[in-house]
Amino acid sequence: MNSHGGKRPGAGRPKGSNVSDHSERFNAARADKERSLADLRRMEVDTNAGKLIPAAEVEEAIATAFARIAQKLHGMPDDLERRGLLTPEQAEQAERIIHDTMDGISDQLEKLGPEKR
Repeated sequence: MNSHGGKRPGAGRPKGSNVSDHSERFNAARADKERSLADLRRMEVDTNAGKLIPAAEVEEAIATAFARIAQKLHGMPDDLERRGLLTPEQAEQAERIIHDTMDGISDQLEKLGPEKR
């Protein structure tokens, strides 16, 4: 028996398959890739033009601003107490209110960020 050439069982294109089906899927995949690359290029151009800011930079700026605001707000009750505008008890209550408010704001800001993976 000759083991070279000839028809082999299971070889070739499956029955009923159509070349155009494969072509259509390939062309759709290529179009998706081109769309994605165009989107990526557009984002790069917008970032370079200053229209887009990387999320990490935005998060860092917000965290820095929030920390500065929190520091100033937490110091207010003591400052007001030193100036004689609040009693020690009032200053303590104001401190608690500020702390609770800042915690609430912090929780809301965390909800705006990307989900932790």
